[in-house]
Amino acid sequence: MSRRLELALEASGVGVWQLHPEKKRLIWDNRMGEIFGLGPESTTLGYDQFRERVHPDDIAEVEQALTAAIESRRKLVGQFRISTPSGETRIIRAYGVTHIMPDGERVVIGANWDVTKDILLQEELREAEERARNQNQELEAARNDLEFQALHDPLTGLPNRRYVERFIERLKATPATERKPIACIHIDLDRFKEVNDTAGHNVGDAVLRSISQVLVSLSNSACFLARIGGDEFVIFIQAANAGELASEIGASIVTRVAKPISADGREWRLGASVGIAVQDTSCDISQLIADADIALYEAKKRGKGRVRLYTPTLRSEFVTSRQLADEILAAIEQDQFVPFFQPQFDAKSLEIVGAEALVRWNHPERGLISPAAFLPVAEKIGKLCAIDEIILTKSLDAVRKFEVEGFKLPRVSVNVSAQRLREESFLSKLSSLRFNPGSLSFELLESISFDEEDHALSKAIESVRGMGIELEIDDFGTGHASLVSLIELAPHRLKIDRKLVKPLATSNSQRKLISSVVDIARSMDIGVVAEGVETFEQIEILRALGCSTLQGFRLAKPMPESEVVRFALGRGWMP
Repeated sequence: MSRRLELALEASGVGVWQLHPEKKRLIWDNRMGEIFGLGPESTTLGYDQFRERVHPDDIAEVEQALTAAIESRRKLVGQFRISTPSGETRIIRAYGVTHIMPDGERVVIGANWDVTKDILLQEELREAEERARNQNQELEAARNDLEFQALHDPLTGLPNRRYVERFIERLKATPATERKPIACIHIDLDRFKEVNDTAGHNVGDAVLRSISQVLVSLSNSACFLARIGGDEFVIFIQAANAGELASEIGASIVTRVAKPISADGREWRLGASVGIAVQDTSCDISQLIADADIALYEAKKRGKGRVRLYTPTLRSEFVTSRQLADEILAAIEQDQFVPFFQPQFDAKSLEIVGAEALVRWNHPERGLISPAAFLPVAEKIGKLCAIDEIILTKSLDAVRKFEVEGFKLPRVSVNVSAQRLREESFLSKLSSLRFNPGSLSFELLESISFDEEDHALSKAIESVRGMGIELEIDDFGTGHASLVSLIELAPHRLKIDRKLVKPLATSNSQRKLISSVVDIARSMDIGVVAEGVETFEQIEILRALGCSTLQGFRLAKPMPESEVVRFALGRGWMP
């Protein structure tokens, strides 16, 4: 058994020792000498020699443990560092028990073994574990950062469209018993494009950041605010009074965004159009967003800078408008727009001096459709210019046909939008058309302000004049043109709106008003065309007031190209 114990101790590298505290004598075996680096011959040492080998920082702890083990006969369990004669530091683990000899002497018998490699390995493992933990934290932080960047707008820091999609998925997954009424506020900035076009994207970005801060300040804990496009934002509100909150926040947004915003050393004035839709706990989010879009569309259509709440009637109107837009696109492709001509007459002789070309939609199923029913939609989808171009081309072709058939129309007036005048390709297309100078007149049917600088429009006007095309201001007297416009534009004719002509026979003030318009026009060598003439009494009054040209149902209604020559040669309008 002694031999087996010896082999076990040798295999394990454990050294055995015996300490006589009172004699301060330490006896150990050969392996203890090897552990302490003293050689196998050193088997008997004084306690002080052992103490010299223990690391100074560990002495107190070692002696305290020995004393406690001796006095209380508790087991000795400890770990300490030693220094070998060669200067190597080793870590020793000690285990011992106190034994009472027959003579009453207390002896501590124990075993030591070198655990330096184990401890170093544990430290390396701990360090590796710490490094791995730190790396995992860094990876987690990087992942969180990437996820944040993926779900947030880099310019404003607000959630982006992708985040909105996740938000919607969470809403859809909410149990029915936990759902609250929800409102969607869709916000679109008015006049933001002008900031980008005039000052550049850097200023535009600064304005967007300011707007986002305004929206954040108006939101509360029930709101989820996101930027979903260039100048578009959306707010979802989940609350028992979601509809009421949405209306209050929407009104505040319109008010606050309308205030000046400072950027690039100057103040910018924008606006906001807001569409709101509200749902109970049905949680059909896709429909909610679509309804808010419809409400926003209606808000912009009604003049921007306002809040519009979705109603089922709006959806019906929107669907009708969308269907009409699709039909307009098809009508352009299938050449369904045609000109109708309403002759214009010299006020004194009642001879035909021109005709206004009016657009009609020759719908294959609904027949002829008047412009009021489709031009607003055509303008919104950007096809007003295309219709203008079609009517202009067809009108000039018709004038040439009239002459071949025996009637020479002195002048044809065609409505032209300011949008078309600003088109880059407009002048080149115009120069390719065949017409005689003075035989073509453009009626400016939009309210065009010449009080502000518009170099593109002014240049187009001058080029049009240079081609021998005359200019008219349509609907004069209803606020669409000012005296400044008259001076800047210097048109050939003014067209007095039918609303001013209709009460002529019974209103002395209306006669005075038209008389004043005629006097102003004469002073500037501008002709005056009166629209909406329906009676001979109106004809006589307008003659007396000095109007040069008359146009109205009493003399001639708008007619298709095929009837113009027969009407002109038949002279049936003469009294």
